[in-house]
Amino acid sequence: MIQSTHDGLLEIVGLIQDAALDPPLWQDVLTTLMRRLDGVAGGLWLNDPAQATCVPLAHTGLDPAYTDRYSQHYLHVDPVFRIKSRLPVGHAVATSMLMRQDAFTRTEFYNDWFRPQGFHEAIGAAVHRTAPRFTWLSIVRPQTTDAPTVDDIATLAGLVPHMMRSLTVAQRLDMLTDRQRALRDALAAVTHAVMLVDRRGRLLFANAAAEALLGPRQPLTIRQGRVKARDPMVDVVVQATLARALPDAGDERRGIAELAIPRDGRRPLVLSIVPAHAHNVDRLDPDQRVAAMIMAAEPEMRPWSRLDGVIDAYGLTPAEGRVLNAIVDGDGLAGAAARLGIGRATVKTHLNRILAKTGTTRQSDLIHLVATMLPTRHG
Repeated sequence: MIQSTHDGLLEIVGLIQDAALDPPLWQDVLTTLMRRLDGVAGGLWLNDPAQATCVPLAHTGLDPAYTDRYSQHYLHVDPVFRIKSRLPVGHAVATSMLMRQDAFTRTEFYNDWFRPQGFHEAIGAAVHRTAPRFTWLSIVRPQTTDAPTVDDIATLAGLVPHMMRSLTVAQRLDMLTDRQRALRDALAAVTHAVMLVDRRGRLLFANAAAEALLGPRQPLTIRQGRVKARDPMVDVVVQATLARALPDAGDERRGIAELAIPRDGRRPLVLSIVPAHAHNVDRLDPDQRVAAMIMAAEPEMRPWSRLDGVIDAYGLTPAEGRVLNAIVDGDGLAGAAARLGIGRATVKTHLNRILAKTGTTRQSDLIHLVATMLPTRHG
């Protein structure tokens, strides 16, 4: 019997740990806890006493209509809501420990929300807190069962630390996922091609500019999952450079490597290989980690996005924007005047206004400003 009880608790602990990586499994955690603690319903609730809100993260055995009514009205008349908000994280309690049962059964909350669902008492605990919000675990017992025993409370109390840790892990993973999405969005907006590879040169990520660079009739491609030059002779150089830049397991970070990929009738494509720092956690599976970032700059890229950024940032007029475009193209005052069909004095007037608005004093400073603006993709 003791072994069976132990195995049952280990099963719940395993489910709790799995739920950190797979949130839908919280439904299974609640169902298993209900069986263990003679419950008929259970839930994980994100509560905000400051805003007087309660959002279900996972629940089972509850009528959705009653759940909605709780958020809309019965939360405000729940006699133990504020008491629960002040309890320390990890402290398992029964409703009768927070309020005398005879007083609880006389409340509007009990008679109009709790009892109509066949509920009589609940046991629960705060399993996570980020002030002022807290996450509450509750297992609700029916009117047909006896009051929770000391062993019931102790069982829940023994499982709560596992839930606390699982929710903390889930929160950190969610934060990392959110940051990863933000970084992907940022890289997607950059005109430079960016690729992340593992230490075998296998592609782990490519932004939109890199995907275009790996397309048909491009100097780079993907073969067997690895970044390769399409020309076999050029690829020998690429792979040798990549191998020198990528650290072996346990090696320290090496220097940035750069090489030019020749192209027929066009300027070479410049690649920069930036090794990533190794971390202790990578030793668990070093083949899966990001080992380097490959960046490719297109020398022939027209800096339209940079010009748009300068125009927007410094409030240039459309006429000033056209002059800036001509200056960046290297037309000079006379060339810009001929190109735009205006007088040289007008071009000079617009240029002086551009210099004043951008805080530059010479054309070379202005061009440097345009060159250093972050290029982003349009579309």
